[in-house]
Amino acid sequence: MKSKYLRRLILYSVILVTIPVISLGCLSYFKAKGIIQEKVNQGNMQVLVQTQLKVEQLLQTIDRSIAQFISSPIINQTIRSNLAEKDFQKITELTQTLSKLQSYDAGIQDIQLISLDTGWYLDNNGYLPFIPEADMRPFRNLAQLPVLSKWVTDDAASSSVQLVKKLPINTLNNPAGILVAHLPYSRLVKELPDHTVDSETVILDADYRQLTEITDPTFAPELMNTIIERLKGDHSTEGLSKVRINSASFGITYRVSPYNGWIYVSVVSIAQITKDSRAIGWYTLMICSAVLIILLTASLLGSRRFYRPIRTVFETVIAGKSADRNQPKDELALIGEHIVSLRSTQSTLLEQIQGQTQQLKEFFVRKLVLGELNAKEIQEKAQRFAYDLEGGAYCILTVQIDTLAHTRFKESDRDLLMFAINNIVSELVPAGNRLDPVLLGGNQVTLLKHGDEDQDGSKSRAYATGETIQSTVMSILGLSVSVGISRVYTSLASGAQAYRESLEALKYRIRFGEGAVLQVEDVLPDQRVHTIFPEWIEKQLIDALMTPDLDKARQLLREFLNLTIRENIRHQEYQMILFRLLADLLREIQNAGETLPLPDKQERQLFEQLIALKTVGETEQWFMGTIMEPMVSLMHKRWDTRNKNISDQMKDIIHHEFESELTLDVCAARLNYHPNYLKTVFRKETGVNFSDYLSQCRLNQAKRWLLETDMKIAEIAERLRYQNPQNFIRYFKKIEEITPGEYRKNHRGF
Repeated sequence: MKSKYLRRLILYSVILVTIPVISLGCLSYFKAKGIIQEKVNQGNMQVLVQTQLKVEQLLQTIDRSIAQFISSPIINQTIRSNLAEKDFQKITELTQTLSKLQSYDAGIQDIQLISLDTGWYLDNNGYLPFIPEADMRPFRNLAQLPVLSKWVTDDAASSSVQLVKKLPINTLNNPAGILVAHLPYSRLVKELPDHTVDSETVILDADYRQLTEITDPTFAPELMNTIIERLKGDHSTEGLSKVRINSASFGITYRVSPYNGWIYVSVVSIAQITKDSRAIGWYTLMICSAVLIILLTASLLGSRRFYRPIRTVFETVIAGKSADRNQPKDELALIGEHIVSLRSTQSTLLEQIQGQTQQLKEFFVRKLVLGELNAKEIQEKAQRFAYDLEGGAYCILTVQIDTLAHTRFKESDRDLLMFAINNIVSELVPAGNRLDPVLLGGNQVTLLKHGDEDQDGSKSRAYATGETIQSTVMSILGLSVSVGISRVYTSLASGAQAYRESLEALKYRIRFGEGAVLQVEDVLPDQRVHTIFPEWIEKQLIDALMTPDLDKARQLLREFLNLTIRENIRHQEYQMILFRLLADLLREIQNAGETLPLPDKQERQLFEQLIALKTVGETEQWFMGTIMEPMVSLMHKRWDTRNKNISDQMKDIIHHEFESELTLDVCAARLNYHPNYLKTVFRKETGVNFSDYLSQCRLNQAKRWLLETDMKIAEIAERLRYQNPQNFIRYFKKIEEITPGEYRKNHRGF
């Protein structure tokens, strides 16, 4: 069988060796090439700086000599005067001075002295007293330069550069004359560096006119035009650039003079400066080739040696499977398939065993907490499931969901939520500190195992575990849960008793509210407490329902429940108080001749519903929604008729017995109602209090007696039950704003 894996191993080794060697060789070559080019560029820039300094020194020397000459008195005396033959001495002196200026090693070719005012001309050829205006026009153009002195290039005089100075000195506008000194290009060439085979230096003026020529015949004729176009697009004072003419590349180093704006350019052939780098490239290639051959040989030998153990394993795997020898797969793929097959078979068997074991463990815990196992069976099964029961103590921790109301879950999700809570407990409590958590009767039950700590330490540890479970369920599921914790026992045989205690602890959630962690020892009363039923609150509650006043009834119900849970009584006694309250409310509804709007036989289920309530909030909500709100609705229907009759009876008593000692208590005793109830009914029906209505009735009767009889005011006050006449008179004046006597006088006319 051909070895695919060996070929891949060799190919990988070759690639692993080749790429670094080739990369290192290329990097070394290009790095050396770049360094050489950088050194050449630096050298060319230094040459340009030296050339610039030499040329500018020459130009400044000429400039200073000419400036000294034009500052002499003879120039100031003659430039504005009209020289004639009689002034031959001045002409001779000027000619000799100009000749001396040209005798210096500065290289001045000719000096022209022109008087613009009088038109005479003087140069190396002699003196002209007058030149035509046409010949004078170029000089007048030079006199229009915006500076006192400047080096200019004349297109007509293509072999020299000219220094122009206005006369007299420091005369910028309307000069009397000018002096023009001619410096030939050949003199500038002397200042250039010696020509080499790899570089050429050229000088351009500020208008990109070429002052020196490229002498190397190997450079292309159009090279200079290309360089000038490149420089016109670059406005920096110095820099590096590269141009390509045909198949040749040239490097350009340039520098702009701040003295006169001339541009100094160094042109170098890229092929010449890279000649040395090509030699380095060949040397690098030979070294890298030798290293590559050595590494490839080592990789080939090493790959074969590393492959031998894999080949041995491969032959063992496919032994006896001749059909597999021609399969298009490498050795590791076939070995991997074989291992995956073995692991898959192993995992399947392990999952089956673990699944059955887990189910058996949970079944064992359920039977344990339900009390269906004796001590011997507990010991045997605990050893079978590898539970460590040596020493320590145990307690039961039971978790219940408080409510699904106002959450994102529905009642149909309860089983799934309990399963999630069971998984959370399994993750939170280490396996060494518990038996397997189980779901039992809608509760999550965990049997905790404690170490050798004392009783208080075990309780504290169990309480901390309950708080951790509670906070984790809230953060993950957003549910409020309560936790009940049993006493600590030293034997698993007490598991059933511990489970009952944890459920008993959860019943006291009605006292402590939702989200509670309750230990049975803390919530159970230490001694028997006499149960107190708050009858006075119940009586006010019933009166509020009969009125009916639902808001007051809700307040009294809350007060009733809060007062009850403050008593340290057992949960069964608390439920008996609630049963009595429910029975009394149902009896009041029956006494009123009404029945709750409940379906058939549901009234018998009210007590069962009351038992299932877990918290004070649920209890209050159940009483309000199931009993009190329907009861108030029934009382509202009877209010108009019954209370109107009561109010009418009270008004009839007032109208007939206003002369007696009439009070609200007297009416309540006669009508057989509580005074507070009659007070509320009367005010609701009439809109005024009982005492105000009685006072108004007596006042009206006093007015009739004042108008219809001759009874004295004192007699009227006595009959209306005022303690003295003055009290009657003050009350009458307060209401009518006049005294009884004035009222009688005003209305009877005397």
